[in-house]
Amino acid sequence: MQTTVKNEFSHVGTGVHLGRPVRITIKPAREGHGIIFKRTDVDHQISFIPANYKYLVEGKLCTSVANSHGVRVMTVEHLLAAFSGVGVTNALVEIDNEEVPILDGSSDRFVKSIIKAGIKEQEQSLSICKVTESLMVEDGSSWARFDPADKLILSVTIDYPGTLIGRQHLSLQMLKGAFIEELSSCRTFCLKADVQKMISKGLALGGSLKNAIVIDQFKILNSNGLRINDEFVRHKMLDALGDLALAGMPIFGHFTSFCGGHNLNTRLVTKLLSSEKCHNVYNLGRKEADKLLGSRYKVISMDYKAVG
Repeated sequence: MQTTVKNEFSHVGTGVHLGRPVRITIKPAREGHGIIFKRTDVDHQISFIPANYKYLVEGKLCTSVANSHGVRVMTVEHLLAAFSGVGVTNALVEIDNEEVPILDGSSDRFVKSIIKAGIKEQEQSLSICKVTESLMVEDGSSWARFDPADKLILSVTIDYPGTLIGRQHLSLQMLKGAFIEELSSCRTFCLKADVQKMISKGLALGGSLKNAIVIDQFKILNSNGLRINDEFVRHKMLDALGDLALAGMPIFGHFTSFCGGHNLNTRLVTKLLSSEKCHNVYNLGRKEADKLLGSRYKVISMDYKAVG
């Protein structure tokens, strides 16, 4: 069944790229609403932006959506990953600037707030997208692909030669509480050598050691180090889940990427949903509901309190 949050909640923070203060408020929404952003700092008539691949706009180092009036919201991936990972399908996200706050650089605080607010099951059934044929997108030596599977599986490889990160690979079945337990607290990261380049392009203006892991070749500059040894590849999986959420419905398929990123992830979603032969959309049956990330969210809530 579709779900929404029981109670509204807010977060105040800074956009990691624009460096501007921002407040978001997540509110319950009706069945069939989906995840929709509402910019409260612009005229009401042009303020709504659905979190859907049809509204994607080109963004650097983040995922952004915009409506036909050019009103956009940047860096949506960590919030969308939280919604997807906990199983919230309908919500209104009011935001008073054009970038979602970075908070600690992960989805952790969003997830905790959603669980605290509560999740309400609604009457309308949930549609899912099932991958029926393999498809792939490439950019040089980097690539991302989908293969058919009866659940969502993420398999991600990253490679940063000459750094502490090196090559990392992880594959996870995204069932029940997997996102909360395995990925939600893993933070974004960057190389110190890239920081000035990003700033010169007007990016990473709100970045700091409080919201990102910074690596100087073989040294981590954050005093508290890593939360988990392979936090880097796990964060890339978190990003991927947030990007895949732009399908507007859960996806059952095996997602694999090699040195991928937001651009490849979102191109793959667009290609999947644009090809009738590569996917089917149907209402989720009760027997398959256990394969959703957000299934049995009450149990997940208890587990999360235990591990968080």
